[in-house]
Amino acid sequence: MNVLIIYAHPNPSSFNAALRDLAVRTLSQAGHSILLSDLYTMRFNPVLSAQELQGDLQDIQPEIEKVRRADLLLFQFPDWWYGMPAIMKGWIDRVFAYGFAYDDQHSFENGLLRGKKAMLSLTVGAREDYFRQAPQRDLMRVLEPIHYGIFAYCGLEVLPPFIAYGPGEMSEAERKATLEAFREHLKKLPELQPLRFS
Repeated sequence: MNVLIIYAHPNPSSFNAALRDLAVRTLSQAGHSILLSDLYTMRFNPVLSAQELQGDLQDIQPEIEKVRRADLLLFQFPDWWYGMPAIMKGWIDRVFAYGFAYDDQHSFENGLLRGKKAMLSLTVGAREDYFRQAPQRDLMRVLEPIHYGIFAYCGLEVLPPFIAYGPGEMSEAERKATLEAFREHLKKLPELQPLRFS
């Protein structure tokens, strides 16, 4: 399987970086081919231009080709303000372009990216209990604009996300346990059932 990892975190020592490295290692050891778009290292420009909006995709073509080759898109990022970092949202704005990822005739079951899968792996700034205290904090609800409004709309099969809760508050043992849980999540990729949307 060809896996494209889209990674966004400015700190090379972050827990997101540890999750990224683990994904590369685990998936490579399982025989998968890995491509990486490290957006901060690339100094990726997240601003959609007027030319791109009109269909001139020359500048973004290398990233489009990565998506074209990929069977799985794995997005690794910190949850900031209940969403992905702006640089990653800009990557989607530019790469999931009209005519490539969607058009007026193709969406959902017959979306232009059908046959591919997408999965989120993210960190959040608080412990899991915090997100259970109010329905507005339900992360599956928070992630629905990405899962449904972007991925499913473009025809992608949406796999269950991996969420690391409060890495800044974790002990070393908890960090190791979370990394191991992510490793197991990745090993079970062939068995993961896609999310269903009503």
